[in-house]
Amino acid sequence: MWQLLEQAAKNASANASGYVSSVQEKAHSLAAAVQDEASTLLHSAIGATRIGPVDEILYEELADYKEFSSFFSAEEHTHEITRTLDEDAEIRELHDALVPLELSYDEFWCRFFFRQQQSEQMQQQKEMPPEEKREDEHRPEDKLVDREKAGSGDQEGVWLLRAARDAERRAATQWRQKARDLHHQLQEIKQINDEKQQKALKEWEQQLQDLCDTYESKMATATMQIDEARAVGYDDGVRESQAIVESVKQKAEEDLTRLRMEICEGGVDTRVKVLMEELQKALETARNRIAELEKGDASIGGAALAELTKEKDLWRMRALKMKKTQGSTDTQAGSDAANSDDHSKLQTRMNELQTQLANALAGAEARAREAYEKGIEAGKADAEQRSKQERDQAFQEGYRKAQTEAKSEMGVLKAELGMFRAFHESAAHCADQVGADTEGLLEDSLDDVSLADGQPLCSPTSSVSVFTDNGTNDFSIAEAPKSTDDWGEW
Repeated sequence: MWQLLEQAAKNASANASGYVSSVQEKAHSLAAAVQDEASTLLHSAIGATRIGPVDEILYEELADYKEFSSFFSAEEHTHEITRTLDEDAEIRELHDALVPLELSYDEFWCRFFFRQQQSEQMQQQKEMPPEEKREDEHRPEDKLVDREKAGSGDQEGVWLLRAARDAERRAATQWRQKARDLHHQLQEIKQINDEKQQKALKEWEQQLQDLCDTYESKMATATMQIDEARAVGYDDGVRESQAIVESVKQKAEEDLTRLRMEICEGGVDTRVKVLMEELQKALETARNRIAELEKGDASIGGAALAELTKEKDLWRMRALKMKKTQGSTDTQAGSDAANSDDHSKLQTRMNELQTQLANALAGAEARAREAYEKGIEAGKADAEQRSKQERDQAFQEGYRKAQTEAKSEMGVLKAELGMFRAFHESAAHCADQVGADTEGLLEDSLDDVSLADGQPLCSPTSSVSVFTDNGTNDFSIAEAPKSTDDWGEW
């Protein structure tokens, strides 16, 4: 029974630990998925350059494009880019549709100016007369000098281009820094939530372990008490039985010695009277002993009392039988007084009486010992029943307490999972739902930029555009239909 209770406690602890582990694994997987998705959105919003096999197929002039992209810088063409976006609506729509979802800012304009350069070269070759074409083929260095002269006229707007380029660079750097700060804050919030979850799980496991240890200690204490009670009861019963046996043996030996002395010294009538008195005393002693056993073993039960009652009736019957034997002995002694063998017959009869007395004493001792053992067994059964009830009550109380604590802890875990789901749908909503300990975490690093302004940055369908000083978008972002440019590559 102890093993069953211990196994049940271990099974309950194992089931609770398994359930907590499964909830923890689900929470970790959900947090990892949210983190991966946030990282992907942030990576897309920043506009990381992605080069795939399509980039190798789109261009036939791989060497020319690589050479062009090696020295190309979008910052040097900021003025031209701004003018192109203002004047050409198709390029502006194409730019909004592809940047930063498909192409980065630098890669888009690098391809644009590369194609523009190719188009200009082809146009110049078409307009050139055949003689100049042949001369250009033989004198490529003169062609480079002409290009340098043509490009010298653009030096007039260098300062304007640099100023516009610096403003564009500062705006892009500011938004990239804000995106990085938002990403770091999301990471910190996730780390804080993970630490809280781990701490709560550890505390709950520690409480459950303490509860199990307390239950096991109570079980061990109850077991030791039962064992001690058994040992004490067994030792007391053995000592009392040994004392009863010794006292009965000693008394029987004394009676036998005294009877022998009386038979040898006294007359027949005197010896018979003394024997009857001793028998009466023995009966009285047995009755007193039975009464003491009845008083001491009042809690034994109906079976033991019935046995003692039968023993008393048996002693009464034996007393009547002894009286009848006394009458027959007196009659026989009176009729055979003249005979010479009266002494031998009386001696034989006395021996028989002594044997019967010894047998009666032995039977009384055996029945008394049996009644005592039955009382001990009944006491043991009662003690075991009470111990079982106490163990069951302690187990039920511990189980209810553990169940209550587990329900409260699961409520906390469900609330945290709800926070993770809210974090999955919106970074701003997640920051508001974290709690008072993370309140104001986003406001410290974003300065005067609100979450509503930063929300398009994390949206998978938005793009980074030029923002003014007041944080509003000067250009409307509309869904652009798929279109192709003059070269059919977009």
